[in-house]
Parts: sequence; structure tokens; C-alpha cells
Amino acid sequence: MSGEAGPIINIFQAPAERPPSSLNLEKLAAEFGSSRNTDWTVGEAFLCLLLLAVSVDGVFAREEQEEVKALMLRSRTLKTLDQSQLAKANAVIQKRLAERKDGLEEACKTLPSDMRLSIFAHCVDIVLSDGNLAAVEAEYLNRITSMLELRPEDAKSVMEVLLIKNRF
Repeated sequence: MSGEAGPIINIFQAPAERPPSSLNLEKLAAEFGSSRNTDWTVGEAFLCLLLLAVSVDGVFAREEQEEVKALMLRSRTLKTLDQSQLAKANAVIQKRLAERKDGLEEACKTLPSDMRLSIFAHCVDIVLSDGNLAAVEAEYLNRITSMLELRPEDAKSVMEVLLIKNRF
């Protein structure tokens, strides 16, 4: 192996064309119609899962809060909300979770199926960002795995990758 570096990739050039999507549009359309029987918005449901990931262990670690803030700047779903809309959504989420025993499950069912695994990954990343995985956090992740109707092997793969990521 020589000491020469390989070619430098230009991260600023246009990305290569993506192959056609393999989304099941009929399934997504059916889910869209059926999920409208809820008062949760997708943004509220997404934020609900993130806020619970931060708070489930009762410790509001700075790293977890920073991870949520960074995600809110990147997420197409959340970055459209201004501070007052986020505050209002937070209040709505708190009220629903306090008043409804199935509030978390309602939020999970509101999310489109093609969004669920990535939201699970965000929750795992938030939970692990402080370097600890408390039993109550693992229980939360197991609960939402089921509520989001994720395949256990997919959830396990996400967990394995993010455990490695957050170790370094």
C-alpha cells in the first residue's frame, strides 16, 4: 500500500442519479387515507417520539437535547415549524400524552410507514447520544419498535449501527 492518498471526492457536485424508487405507492396512498382519522399531525407525532426519547429516563442530558435541536434544523418535517409552532406542538403533545393512555401509540400510527424506521433511528441516536442506555430507554425503544410495526431485524440493525456510531 502506497502512502499516496486516493482521489478526493467533490462533495459539492451534483449527486448521481438515483435509481427508481421501489415504494409501494398503493400502500402509501391507503395509509395516507386511513391515517387522517386522527388529530395528530405527522410533525406532532415525529416530535412526540423525539421528546419522549430525550425524557424517558428522567434525565435531560445536554447531548440528547443538542441532538434534537440539530435534527430539527435538518428534518424537512420539523424545520418548517417556527418557534411558536414548536411550542404549540409541544403543549399539544404534552396534553395528549397526559390525557390519553394510548397517546404514544396514536402518534406512532399517524406516521407514514416509509418514515417509521428513520424516526426510530433518530430516537435510538438521541437515547444513545449521552453514552448511556438505561433500562427504561431500552424499554421505550422496544415499545416503539412494536408500535411503529417495525421488523425486529430492521430495528436490531439500526441499533447495532448506532451503538457503534455513538461509541466513538
